[in-house]
Amino acid sequence: LHDRNISHLDLKPQNILLSAPENPQLKLADFGFAQHMSPWDEKHVLRGSPLYMAPEMVCRQQYDARVDLWSVGVILY
Repeated sequence: LHDRNISHLDLKPQNILLSAPENPQLKLADFGFAQHMSPWDEKHVLRGSPLYMAPEMVCRQQYDARVDLWSVGVILY
């Protein structure tokens, strides 16, 4: 997604699906908040689930596509 400048903006365990028990493929669901973001594009809008939001989103500061990486880190922790 990030290679195509698309940010999910609501990554959480409920939006991560596995296709099969054996040889599972990871799939993402619920693209309701997804947005096309240029590398230089910064947003201020509060989106997503509070438990998985990056600090800059919670504090309503400028953010970019890297907020999805924060959510992945929270999920993996």
